[in-house]
Amino acid sequence: MPVILLEASEYKIFAKVYDILNYDMPYNLWLDIINEVKGDARSVLDIGAGTGEILKSLDAKRKLGIDNSEEMVNIARINDTVSEYQMQDMMTMELDETFELITATADVLNYAPSKEAFKAVLKNVYNHLAEGGVFVFDVHTEHKMQNDFNFELYSDSTDDIFYTWQTVPGEEELSVWHELTFFIRNSEDLYKKYEETHYQQTYKHSEILKMANDAGFIIDKSFSDFDITNVITEVAERNFYILKK
Repeated sequence: MPVILLEASEYKIFAKVYDILNYDMPYNLWLDIINEVKGDARSVLDIGAGTGEILKSLDAKRKLGIDNSEEMVNIARINDTVSEYQMQDMMTMELDETFELITATADVLNYAPSKEAFKAVLKNVYNHLAEGGVFVFDVHTEHKMQNDFNFELYSDSTDDIFYTWQTVPGEEELSVWHELTFFIRNSEDLYKKYEETHYQQTYKHSEILKMANDAGFIIDKSFSDFDITNVITEVAERNFYILKK
């Protein structure tokens, strides 16, 4: 069953249960890729930092994480007291500094709701990336959107939480609505129901390459499913891109 990887909207209740439900998130695989390409980068910006699990494990003098969820930022500040965290939107972020390494893992860029928004994120990243810097990000593949997110229903539970996750294809090509329903046990040993809806959009590999090139990036590498030696394949769940300035 796919792991929930949601990095958008207000994250009301979801922020509080994010780490519990993502107990098998393969953070080590993302870190392996990032560490392989980061070189001696002394400054890191993590976009869609969530609860801070990636950023706190990276070695750098200056570490900043941003997320558009106040709840996520508050949790990250508790989980990682070394890095700095700010509430910022990746499509409009304004930071008065540049970074030698910028990361956006766990399909963060799939929360740019249109091609124009995706381009805006790339432009913002380019403007905040130091000369010679590296930008690492991943997105859902076409295959995953058309198969794993095609009216599929998933569920999982812990001792205190049960959730269902319904995927509904959006009107735009390669888009999906995630309809989440949580039942969370409270102090009175009763389960309270919460609901959230999130939207994701992905693009064809050729479109992403063009948008990255148009934004001014040098396309260093692209590969599928956590294997930096693996070329982009048609049947894959996640595509990765290593861009340089």
